Amino acid sequence: MTGKPYALGGADPAAAPLRVMVIPHAGAGASSALVFRQHVPQDWAVAAVRLPGRESRIRESVPDLAGLVADVVAVARALPGSGPLLVVGVCSGAVIGLEAVRTLQDTDPGLVGGFVAVSQWALNEPPEAAGRPPADPDDYADVREELRAYGALPDSIADDDMLRTYLPVIAADMRAVRDHYADPEPALACPVLVVAGESDPLCDEDRLAGWSLYSRTTRQVRVPGGHMLLAEAPAQLAECVVGNLDLFR
Repeated sequence: MTGKPYALGGADPAAAPLRVMVIPHAGAGASSALVFRQHVPQDWAVAAVRLPGRESRIRESVPDLAGLVADVVAVARALPGSGPLLVVGVCSGAVIGLEAVRTLQDTDPGLVGGFVAVSQWALNEPPEAAGRPPADPDDYADVREELRAYGALPDSIADDDMLRTYLPVIAADMRAVRDHYADPEPALACPVLVVAGESDPLCDEDRLAGWSLYSRTTRQVRVPGGHMLLAEAPAQLAECVVGNLDLFR
C-alpha cells in the first residue's frame, strides 16, 4: 500500500456521537466525499474511503470485488473513535459496502450501526434477470458513452487527457461489481436506508424493491436528482441521511 486508505474530517472521532464511512462511486477517490462532509452536522466524524488506483494510491492496481471488500473492512476496523459507525455506499460503493458490512457483522459484531445504499439497485436477482447496465468494462468507448448517458462523466473531461488515467479505474470498478449477485441471506444485522434520485434512470421502484430483503429494518427514500447524487446533490443527500437517523436508533 502506497497511500492512506481513507481521509478523515469533521469532528474529533474520539468525541463524535456518530462516525460515517463513505465508499464513493466507481473511479472516485476520497475527495469526492468532501462536499458531503460539508453538509452534515459539525459533530460528526466523516471518513472517505480511498480505494486502490486513485489519488495517493494511484500506483496500486484495482483488485476484484473480494479485494475491494477487504480494503473497506480494513478501513472500518482502523478508524479512530468508538462511536456508532454508519456505512454509506454510493453506487458501486454500495455493492462493496454491502459485502463489507456482512463481513464486519461476522468478525466485529456491533461495529456497524447502519448501512446506507445510495444510487444502487438491489442485488437480489442474477445480472441477466435484473437488466444490469449493458456497458462492457473492457470496451472503454462503451464505458465512456454509458457514463455520459447518466451524467457520470461531465463533457468537460470526457475528451481530456485525464480520461486516460481515470477511465481504466472506472472500468476496473465496474468490472468488479457489475455481475455481482448478493443473496439476501444472511440478512444484515443493522437497518438499511436506500436513497435514490427521483429521476435516476438506473434506480426505478422495481429495481430498488429488493433491498427490503436484506434487513428486517429498511426504508426507501427518493430525493430530487439523478444518478450522481453525491456529486450533483450532496446537500440533499446529507439532509436525507440526517433526516432518517431515527431508523438507526
